[in-house]
Amino acid sequence: MEVEEQRKSDLLERQNQVITNLNELSQRLNNLIPRQEITEIQKHVADYTSSIDLKFKLQRVPSPYYTWTLEQRANYLGAPSKQYLCKSIIMENTECVNQDMSDPFNSRYYLVIIQYTTKIQNQKVLKFVKSLQSQSSSSTAVSGANYRFTLAQSEASHAMTGFEYNAVCPIATKVNIPIVISKSIFSLPNPTVWLGGGETDLKLVVDINEFKEKVENNAKNHVFIADVVYDQQSTTTSNNNNNNDGEE
Repeated sequence: MEVEEQRKSDLLERQNQVITNLNELSQRLNNLIPRQEITEIQKHVADYTSSIDLKFKLQRVPSPYYTWTLEQRANYLGAPSKQYLCKSIIMENTECVNQDMSDPFNSRYYLVIIQYTTKIQNQKVLKFVKSLQSQSSSSTAVSGANYRFTLAQSEASHAMTGFEYNAVCPIATKVNIPIVISKSIFSLPNPTVWLGGGETDLKLVVDINEFKEKVENNAKNHVFIADVVYDQQSTTTSNNNNNNDGEE
């Protein structure tokens, strides 16, 4: 009798373990499935992108996405390599003589698009913006002391873009912010890139050449191309898991 009871107890324990394992497996599988709902931000980005006649795709990613390496992310998205994954960073010139973006050649804020595999170099951003001074419409005297670039505060970024930190989409922002695209992106063999889509799990897929053309001509925003990142030999692979889309 005792042997029979022990056998039943062992069987019940194994059964419970099987159920636990199946539940854990089900949860892991569910985590690999992106959410299916169409959010207000998604509709806003889609409507705006369509309004400027830019071909695009919005692609959702699952919740563990930012725990993956860049190679794993690129593989999931169907990108040719990790070099095609890009992010948008709002940079502020804290010493700017202007308080807004009304002068794109000497704006207080710039939206900078770089690859995840690169790292923005503030001094290069500064040097590039200083080179625009001759085109500025401002009559205010500007000196070298009027340039100091740093990452914008998350509150300022949200107020200008309407997107949360680490989720910045370079278009469909609340106000036009002059855009600077890292020139290395235009060296990619394939022009299709993955950008932030306005939510941490949403990516905007566009042709970078068409993006520049449509934003300039149809969105009436300034788009510059410049060398704004550290040289490749200066960067390390330690950024591979950097969860940084918006300030990203």
